Amino acid sequence: MKPLLVALALSIALPALSQTQVRRAQVYRCGPDGRELRDSPCPTGAATANSVDYDQPSDADSRAARNRHLAEAKQAAALANARRASEAEARRQRSQHVGLQTLPPLPQPASGPQVVHLQPPKTVKPKKPATNATKTNGAGR
Repeated sequence: MKPLLVALALSIALPALSQTQVRRAQVYRCGPDGRELRDSPCPTGAATANSVDYDQPSDADSRAARNRHLAEAKQAAALANARRASEAEARRQRSQHVGLQTLPPLPQPASGPQVVHLQPPKTVKPKKPATNATKTNGAGR
């Protein structure tokens, strides 16, 4: 348990320590009036190198940002819980109304319409022509 607490304390303390370092950047002023700022030396070679400090937030600004972050996280969690509850309620209501959404069967009329199935007319097949062998056999008798 203690190693876990030590690891947690270090994970919280290390970002705070890294924010207290003063960071600087080297900036080169180029151009005729020195109005062009670059992070690399000027192509003409004539440049003035200055060191510029990054803005560091004050302790009050850091605390305010941290508090704002925690408040927004709580609000996001509350909204997520409300959404989940709303979706669960909607699912519950839909499941109760499933039986009511079906339509009752239609009553059968006392005498329904007569259904007539139309069939296409039959076509007459042509008779096979008589062959000569059958004519001669029948004629000789």
